[in-house]
Amino acid sequence: MINKDTGITDLDHDMLLKAARLMEAEGGSFAGHIARAFYVADGTNRGLLLQSFSPLFEKFYRAHYVRTMREENANENQ
Repeated sequence: MINKDTGITDLDHDMLLKAARLMEAEGGSFAGHIARAFYVADGTNRGLLLQSFSPLFEKFYRAHYVRTMREENANENQ
């Protein structure tokens, strides 16, 4: 969820990495480049990426979460 005061996502580092992996794998050229920049960015630049692209990280984390839940439910029903 995006913090209303800062405009930056509240996702923790692990969640951001999961979002970035999905962005890189399935998000197209732009999202993939943002993900790769996130991997190599120092703290200051990572913050700038999150200020600018929080909605993108949120979108891909939600997609990751939904996919994970569906897979877990499918495995439980087997």
